Amino acid sequence: MKKYLCLFALLAIASCGENADTNTGSSQSVASTEATVPQTPEERGRKLFNECAVCHSVRAGDSHRVGPNLHGIAGGEAGKAEGFAYSKAMADSDIVWDDASLEAFIENPQAFLKGNRMAYVGQRDEAKRADIIAYLKSLK
Repeated sequence: MKKYLCLFALLAIASCGENADTNTGSSQSVASTEATVPQTPEERGRKLFNECAVCHSVRAGDSHRVGPNLHGIAGGEAGKAEGFAYSKAMADSDIVWDDASLEAFIENPQAFLKGNRMAYVGQRDEAKRADIIAYLKSLK
């Protein structure tokens, strides 16, 4: 019986060592996962833009969706993309999509331009807005 208890104890001790190695492996997995977390504002913005991609394409030449294609929007005039039926408010606006206008629009589209049809409630987090804008500006 003592033989079996000793064997059991040895197996238990051996498995503890395996768990320690496994935990080290897990830490390495976590570290490698952290290494894949987007680091630049453009990369973080691209991830955040996934929420917007339901309605907007950003690939050059793609057709419009529920919202207009946003490729090259930074520096462009609002309401002017050919082939998209903008609200009267957007089409008649004199907005140029610079950092300030993009910031205000993404924060609260309805407060920025009354009468636009954007159903999005806005992004209240300033850092996230900055990342989204960095991503949009990279689409040239």
